[in-house]
Formats: sequence, C-alpha cells, structure tokens
Amino acid sequence: MEEVGKNLKRIRLLKNLSLKEAGLLLNMSAPAVSKYEKGEIHPDSQKLIEFANAYNVKVLDLLKTYNAPEMKFSAFRKRQRLQGENLELLKEIIKNKVADYLEVIELNEIRTNNNKIKKYPCNNEIDAELAAEEFRKNYKLSINQPISDLINILENIGILIIEIDNANGKFSDFDGLSEVVNDVPLIILLNNIDGERQRFTIAHELGHLVLNIKNQNLDEEKMCNKFASNLLMPKEAVIKEFGISRNNISFYELRAFKKEYKVSMAATIYRLKELNIISEYLYKKINISFSSKGYKKHEPDPIETEKSYQFKRLVHKLEVDNIITLNKACELLGITIDEYNEEDNNYRY
Repeated sequence: MEEVGKNLKRIRLLKNLSLKEAGLLLNMSAPAVSKYEKGEIHPDSQKLIEFANAYNVKVLDLLKTYNAPEMKFSAFRKRQRLQGENLELLKEIIKNKVADYLEVIELNEIRTNNNKIKKYPCNNEIDAELAAEEFRKNYKLSINQPISDLINILENIGILIIEIDNANGKFSDFDGLSEVVNDVPLIILLNNIDGERQRFTIAHELGHLVLNIKNQNLDEEKMCNKFASNLLMPKEAVIKEFGISRNNISFYELRAFKKEYKVSMAATIYRLKELNIISEYLYKKINISFSSKGYKKHEPDPIETEKSYQFKRLVHKLEVDNIITLNKACELLGITIDEYNEEDNNYRY
C-alpha cells in the first residue's frame, strides 16, 4: 500500500494542488490527506474511488506499481529554484519513466550489453573538443556537415532519449540528466523546449556520458559545453562557413547558419568568439544588438524540435505481437484506447 500513497502524492502535485486544496476536494483535512500519502492511513476501495474522482483519474492510476531503478542523479542539471516537492516529484517521474522504458526494452528482447559507449579522456578544453571530433569519426559523421537528426543517431547507437512533460511549468528549471542505468545509457530532458535548446541539451548530456574526466578540479559542465559546441558546430565546418577571421558578420549569415546547423544564433556567435574568428568587442556588440531586439528570449526562425518515436514504436510492437495487452500499452504511453487506436489508424496488417 506504500505505492498507493506515493501515487496519491504524485498525482496531487501534478494537478498543482496543495494539501489544503486536495482536502477541500475530498472533504477532509490537509493532515488527513498527508497521512494517506505517507501510508499512515490505507485507503479502502470507497476511499480510492473518492480520491480518483477528486483528482479526475482512474482508480488503476492510484494502484500502479513501479519497479523504480536505482539512480544516482549525479549529472542532474537544474537551477536553484527547483527544489522541495517539485524536485522530489520530478525525480520520481524520471525513475518511473526509466522503469517503463527498461521494461519495454527487456520485453522486446533488445540486447543492452552492446550499449557500451566509448569514453574519451578529457583533461582540458582541447580534449573536450577532440572528443567531439572523435565521436563524429567513430560514428561516421562528417566533421564538415551538420548533424540533421541527433536523436535518431543516438538512439541507433543504444542511447535512450526520455522526455518529461513539464506539467504546469513545474519543471521549467530542469535542464537535463544523463545516467547509465542497468548498463543502459540514458538522456532525459523536457519535451516542450525549443529545438535549438533541445539539441544543445542532448549534446551536452552526451558529453557527460562519453567524457572521461578524472581531474576533480576540472569544471565538468564547461567541458560538456565544449564537447556539445564542437559536436554541433565542428571547428572545420565553422571556418568553412565564416572564414578564419572576420571584422564584421551579417545577420543573414547567422540566420543561414542557424537553419543549416540547427543551433541558436547566440551559440553561433559564442562559437565564433571562442575560435577567435570574431573579437571580444564584436561579440559584445552583437550581443547588445540581440538584447535590444529581444532575441535573448525569442530568436527568429525557431528550429523545429526533434522527435523520438522509439519508445512508442516498441510499445506498439509489443501490443500487436500480443506480448502485452492493449490496456498495458495504453498505460505505458499514458493515452486512452481511442487515442491508441487512432495512432494505429484503426487498422492492423
């Protein structure tokens, strides 16, 4: 029954309800709601129905059991404001999502012992940049061209991409997470961020997975940013596009590079500065211009967010092969039977 209490708390927080507000819906005191959530009081069948009706969920949602894996959250990137119950809720959601994905991988009999991602030694910034070049070479990605679909490439080499719903904006201060769980490498991020931020976040988290940083005095976040920057904007490609040294840059050049390489203009000018293609003065000048135009918050020509179809595809495969039931498939995907059938176009081959 401990799982029921956890589910009650998780659903209440997702509904953005305080204990007092939940108590008003349930006609009970806030302390009483808290005792149910802590497992100090076990709800009977009638009370479960009352909770389900109050939260507008199914009773089964309150009875779900997750075999949550052990996670370290050592590469968990967040801002200071994300703490308390929201942080606790996010970590629980992540563990449940990971548990579901690992179950689907196991049911599909996908071998995970081949998912050993090559590590690259990193003792300084140059090593971080070289690691990005080596990564491209190892997976036959040209260092003179953009990566068009980063998610697809990483999934093909065995890295699972998991997206978290940003319910009511609760998790906006979460930046990303990478971890190896049960020998499976994972990258976790929010599902409602713009394409530029999404791709850089994925590349940064990939850095956490592949960089072998043994020097504790080294700033790991900075090294991962270096890795991500060179992975998405290789030095040779940037020089080919912009030249070795520039006194001025046109706005059109920045927009064109953004569309081709699917990175923000802000990231591009920073890359130009760190490669000494533009001066610190020009970099600051462009930044001031971007701020005055509101580009710090919303750049023109937003990049389309990349999509991951792997988890959903694997669930549909399990269901059509009668390995899992339709209800189980819907539970894993968090959708209704009608929505599931619509995805299948109400037809089977």
